[in-house]
Amino acid sequence: MKASFFSIFFLFTVFTSFSQKTTISGFVKDAEGSPLIDASVFVVGTQNVAYTDVDGAYQLQVTSKSQILACKSLGYLQQEIAIDKNKNTYNFSLKRDPSFSFDDILIVGKSSVKQIEESGFNAIAIDAKPFHNATVSMTEVLERAPGVKIQEAGGLGSRTNVTINGLSGRHVRFFIDGMPMDAMSSAFQVNNLPINLAERIEVYKGVVPVKFGSDALGGAVNIVTKKTKGTYLDASYSYGSFNTHRTFVNAGYTSKSGFTAQLNAFQNYSDNDYYVDATIKDFETNLLSQETQRVRRFHDVYHNEVVIAKLGLVNKSFADQLLFGFTLGHEYDEIQHPAYLNLAFGEKYQTSNTIMPSLLYAKKDLGLDGLDFSIAANYNFGGGNNYDLSDREYNWLGEWVISKSLGESSYSDFEYKDRNGTINANLDYEINSKNRLTINNVSNFFSRKGDEKKAVDDYINEKPRVNNRNILGVGLNTEFSPKFNTSIFGKMYSYHASAYLNLSQLNGIENFETVTKDDSKYGYGFTATYFLKDNLQLKANYENTVRLPVSEELFGAVFGFYLANFDLKPEISNNYNFGVNYNWNINEDNVFSTDVNFFYRRTSDYIRLNISYSQGEGSYENTELVKTPGVDLEMRYSYKNRFVAGVSASYLEPKNYTEGSTYYKSTLPNQPTLFGQFNASYFVDNVWLNQSKLSFNYVLEYVDAFLYDYDAYQAANRAEVPKQISHNISTTYSWKKGKYNLSLDAKNILDETLYDNFSLQKPGRSFSVKFRYFFNKL
Repeated sequence: MKASFFSIFFLFTVFTSFSQKTTISGFVKDAEGSPLIDASVFVVGTQNVAYTDVDGAYQLQVTSKSQILACKSLGYLQQEIAIDKNKNTYNFSLKRDPSFSFDDILIVGKSSVKQIEESGFNAIAIDAKPFHNATVSMTEVLERAPGVKIQEAGGLGSRTNVTINGLSGRHVRFFIDGMPMDAMSSAFQVNNLPINLAERIEVYKGVVPVKFGSDALGGAVNIVTKKTKGTYLDASYSYGSFNTHRTFVNAGYTSKSGFTAQLNAFQNYSDNDYYVDATIKDFETNLLSQETQRVRRFHDVYHNEVVIAKLGLVNKSFADQLLFGFTLGHEYDEIQHPAYLNLAFGEKYQTSNTIMPSLLYAKKDLGLDGLDFSIAANYNFGGGNNYDLSDREYNWLGEWVISKSLGESSYSDFEYKDRNGTINANLDYEINSKNRLTINNVSNFFSRKGDEKKAVDDYINEKPRVNNRNILGVGLNTEFSPKFNTSIFGKMYSYHASAYLNLSQLNGIENFETVTKDDSKYGYGFTATYFLKDNLQLKANYENTVRLPVSEELFGAVFGFYLANFDLKPEISNNYNFGVNYNWNINEDNVFSTDVNFFYRRTSDYIRLNISYSQGEGSYENTELVKTPGVDLEMRYSYKNRFVAGVSASYLEPKNYTEGSTYYKSTLPNQPTLFGQFNASYFVDNVWLNQSKLSFNYVLEYVDAFLYDYDAYQAANRAEVPKQISHNISTTYSWKKGKYNLSLDAKNILDETLYDNFSLQKPGRSFSVKFRYFFNKL
């Protein structure tokens, strides 16, 4: 792994001669003088590009060879300016393209992910800015993307399972600004992150670009954080049902000399005391009631607090970005039940901590024109505790008796320390105007030591459990013409894992040994896209990819419900995707677009979580072969800047094709096969106050019935989650050009009984209010 990582630096050191560079800047506005966001400013004939921020401002480094500077934005005509070596400021005023009609749709990103889309990757970007005033979570916004389904085990802070085009859980990787979230604690899982942290959310379905260094099978989600220039403050607070409080602060300062300081802080708190339908245990008979009873959750408080601070320099001759960061986080989570509601806990809980320094260095045109290099690294010194010390047994009414055994699940006072680090190095070289080479290497290092204070001899936890992974990728992107381009890539996946295990017990004698696993796999793939017309695009891609087992799958979860399986094999998958995108400008005011994507996954040694009914415990197991065909569809319509609506639907059928298995050709359990969403928004300007905007929003979510265990096993009594439909409404009022914002939200307004995982109910009807203040001075 070290050799593959340092190969990045070998290539880097080859290019040591520096060209003369100049930083230019300016603003991009429309003909009326309003700033244009995400407009691209670039040097003609190169891929040297910058994008404007919320104020229309940009900064770009050019070399002495640069001649023509151009600017373009979706819906506007391109403008070009000759570069004057004695001038550092270039402002653009773009004229509207008469053949294009503006809309206010939420799925955007031609400027943000243009290069990726034109390379054939099945990718979209969700603009997070329209959601910054609403009390919605990151997961609710992410589900706006077609083909994406998110399952949650309960309320705020509960475990999530993200499905993209049929593959879910650890098959889908998450990134923040291109950095894997592997080293971060559960306080950073996607449903805990505030939506205000993101500028946009990029979703890659299927093949993932080499630059992410990912071993994802089903796709990836990249959360691109806000990068506001000047002095700014973005603060919000929301309060809602179940005593839920959420606070977010994003503040920063960047001087003209390039010094920058950034601070992100957020907290989440909820009692999660919503009603569920559960069977009640009778302590006298020790039996569960035959009928369910509506009861309130009483031991499910969750809160986490996170502070992220960064200091450094930007837009310097030696670095576009040089940032040193430090992240502190704390999490407290009461455990109300295992994977089913047949048991209720009253005192079990867990805590975790994050202590993580980080480094980011990025430089364009390093050594010569077209050579871009970046490296990001972090190291988490965190850990946590699992507490299960009660001598009581509870039922769902909150009643209790003295238990015959200590501990509600497993008598435990377990303290663990994690050492989890990630290094992501990326090198891009523009060979010529048509070819770009990318080399990326991601190394992840994981080590855990623990101490079970209630065990006399805790041999297994005294020695570290190790899981080190390395992914080296090389890709070549070729643009044959403005209408046709391709990308080919190859990857090498390596990992080393070790654990101190009890291999056997003969005649009462335990046999402890350190067991190690080492393996390397190779993958490859290609993407292609062709524009039949300017508004009709075909995309196709294929990859043979590998996913390495992660630490929780090999070693089990620290809170005890998910057991270790050190015998897991890496997954290997052949993924096929074919998509069609069509945009139709009906007239100047009406715009319609549609996107259809067909996919097929053939996965060997598929890793899935198998849950037992009795205690709600489970372990990760390999399924020899799983085949997943499917399709997702999205259609969008907008009228001027007043109305926007979209509908998406996904159908997939993941089946077990293991020869000789009892479940041969059975649909994988606990995964919806048909789901969709409809959303609509209506906007009114200058209501009550000038420079104000009032919006009304509606979201309908549909999930078809699905089994939460194999249908072959449950043929006599199908364990089925029923069909579900929910309705959400919200309204937002902004004034003083978005400086002050107030929103009201109502979720699941008909109080439907909703499920995502097994028998676990989601919260019922809920209400929330949010106030946001935003200030920015350049």
